[in-house]
Amino acid sequence: MLLSVLIAIALAAVAIALIINLRGGRKPSAEKLAAMSQGTVTVTGVSPRPDRGDANDSAYVTISGTVIGADITPTEVYGSYAWSLNSPWPQVGQDISVRYDPRKVESSWLIVSGDDPWEPGQTG
Repeated sequence: MLLSVLIAIALAAVAIALIINLRGGRKPSAEKLAAMSQGTVTVTGVSPRPDRGDANDSAYVTISGTVIGADITPTEVYGSYAWSLNSPWPQVGQDISVRYDPRKVESSWLIVSGDDPWEPGQTG
């Protein structure tokens, strides 16, 4: 009985680690970023700015919008990003430069421009 519980806990820990890894824990390489298409996301929704951030003065922002690029039809997207509270908070109607894989825009779009208050390559 105890052995079964320990095995179940170990399997749950492995599953959680895999889920965290698949949610974009790694930054794309410079080569991958260079191979991605460039476009803009027009922000249609944004989470409220929190009063306080973490130890690095960052907080998560959730952005919804429409990605527009030369090689795709306008695509609705949604994602969360770590955002510096020392930078202007995104606003509805704002256009932000992004990179994306044209084959899977919904899950591959990344904010990678001067509008970006964090390092290029973090995922949403």
